[in-house]
Formats: sequence, structure tokens, C-alpha cells
Amino acid sequence: MKKLFFLLPVFLLADVNPFQAGNLNAPNPYGLTPQEKAILANKDAIKKNSQKIESLKEKIEKLNSLMTQKFVQYDQTVSDMNDKLSSFDTILSEIDSTKQKVDELKKNLKDANVTQMQEKIADLEKKVDELSAQQTALKKTIDEIIRIQNQNYQHLSISIQKILRELEGSSAEKLTPSSAFEKAKKYFFAKKYDKAKDLFLYALDQNHLPATSAFYLGEIAFNKGEYAQALAYYKKSISLYPKKTSFTDKLLYHTGISFMKLNQKQGAKLTFEKLIHDFPKSKYAKLAKKELEKL
Repeated sequence: MKKLFFLLPVFLLADVNPFQAGNLNAPNPYGLTPQEKAILANKDAIKKNSQKIESLKEKIEKLNSLMTQKFVQYDQTVSDMNDKLSSFDTILSEIDSTKQKVDELKKNLKDANVTQMQEKIADLEKKVDELSAQQTALKKTIDEIIRIQNQNYQHLSISIQKILRELEGSSAEKLTPSSAFEKAKKYFFAKKYDKAKDLFLYALDQNHLPATSAFYLGEIAFNKGEYAQALAYYKKSISLYPKKTSFTDKLLYHTGISFMKLNQKQGAKLTFEKLIHDFPKSKYAKLAKKELEKL
């Protein structure tokens, strides 16, 4: 009894309610048994895991939003392709119409104006041939643009998902567009082109130095012998930043070489001439002069 009276002042001074001992819901639980301590530790672990799950949900929602934007851009690209296909149908219609006129002229041909009519027929047949050539070239261009666009979009989607997964799985380093660009350059100069391509695509998608990122993507495609894709990226780089840069002369030279590899001599000739005119003292201008001699 004396011991109880001795402890009572201690409880009062400590502002502790002895009847709350073992209460897991108290702000600061005390007097817990080993089993109660284990339960309390599990509750803390569940709370922390719940916070991690909420954080993951936010990242997944951001990823879904990003992919939705990409699908909208892809739909716009498909719409543009449909417009080009409409132009293709118009050319086909013109060819059919011209062929009908040729047939009509042949039916109405008379001895009095044979020479004149034959000249008209020859002109119309020449026009048919030109339109047919345009139609073939346009179809080839459309098919190539669609193929490259789909390939780039698919690779970009996969790369973004891959990079985001790496970001979620690594708490030690947060990948930003800037750090992705710097890593990509290291991979590029180490000739690890696939790894570099993923990171340059990410930087381009995040609009970080987009003209430079597009140039490096063109260089990767060029070094891998994918010349049509290289041209697409070089064109994008120039369209994003048409002013002269430290790499513009190299870009023009590799553009001309890509045209040559694709047997498009006129495109190569015009590109080399622009390089020589804009960068007369560049080492690439000297190389371009040698290539022009071969055309």
C-alpha cells in the first residue's frame, strides 16, 4: 500500500494515465507487451506501405496522362497521312481523266490534221507519264513517312515507359530531361547507340534541347545505315532551329550522303551546294565538293 502511494505522485508529475497502459490507439503508447509492440510495428509498416502505394498511383496516373497525349499526337499524324492519301487519289483521278482524253482524240483523228493531233496526243501521253511518276513518288513517300512515323512513335512510347519504370525503381537518382540528355551523349560517344537513342527520344519528348536531340537521333540512324530515318530526324532538327549551329555543317553533309545512299541525286546535289555556300571554310564543305564531282 505504501508503495502505491509512493508511485502516485510520480504518475501525476509525468502526466501519465496508468490506466492507458497497453492502449495501441494512444498518441504515444506505453506499457506494451511484446505482442502489442509487434502489432504497433505492423501498423506503422502498413501506414508507410500505404503512402508508397499512393505515391505509385500518382506516378501511374501521370504516365497514363502522358501516353494519352501521345495517342492524340499519333491520331493527328494519321489524319495528316489521310490528307496525303486524298492528294494521291486526286492524282489518280487526273490520270484517268487524261487517259480518256487521249482515247477520245485517237477516235476523232482525221487525215487533214494528223500531224497536229499526233502532237497533242504525244503531249497528253507525256503528261500521263509525268503524273504517273508523280503518283509513284508520292505513294512511296507516303508509305515511307508512315513507316518511319509509326516506328518512331512505337519506339518513343516504349522508351518513355522503360525510362519511367527505371525512375520508379531507383530512389538514388531522379532522371530529368537534362540528365537524360547528358547520359545520352555519353552513350553516343561510346557508340552504345540503342541506349543513347532511348534517352535522346526522352529528352526530345520533354522538349529539352530538341533540335540538338533530333540531330543526335539523326546521327544514330546515319551510323546504323538507316538513311531514311536519319533524313527524318535531320529535317526535324532544322525545322526546330533553322539558324546556324555548331553542327549544322555536319548535319548538311550527312543529309547529302543519306540522299546519295537512297539514290536521290538531286536532293544530294542541292544539299551539298547549300553546305558549300553557307560554310565555305568548313571541312565538310571540302568533302561535299568531292561528292559533287561524283554526281
